[in-house]
Amino acid sequence: MQQKRRSKALRTTKILHPDRLKKRWEFQRAYQKGRKYLNRYFVIYVFARLQDTPASGARLGITASKKVGKSVQRNRVKRLIREAFRALRPRIHPHYDVVVVGRTPACTLTCQAAQRGLSSLFRRAAILKCEGRC
Repeated sequence: MQQKRRSKALRTTKILHPDRLKKRWEFQRAYQKGRKYLNRYFVIYVFARLQDTPASGARLGITASKKVGKSVQRNRVKRLIREAFRALRPRIHPHYDVVVVGRTPACTLTCQAAQRGLSSLFRRAAILKCEGRC
């Protein structure tokens, strides 16, 4: 019984295909027309989509170049970003495209530290919903 509840909870918070940036032009639009925020571990580009677009939730694109390290390190950074975004997603305003670029020091982060780092950038970008405090 508990196993079913846990798997259902994971299904509802999973980042589905319509909620991801996949096309090159979507990334380019965020890079060129979006706002840029950075810290030691991540760079984010935030682009506000029109309200009438079909995908209503915030969409995520992830980049980790070869500067980050070999494929094992790059994939770990991408997993950390994905998990941090998944945890923060209910608090993010809809109709935003967010591209997160992992930097080299992000390889050493824990999951909680990655979430704190992305959360601080999202607060600076003003895309988090206020929950009693802003």
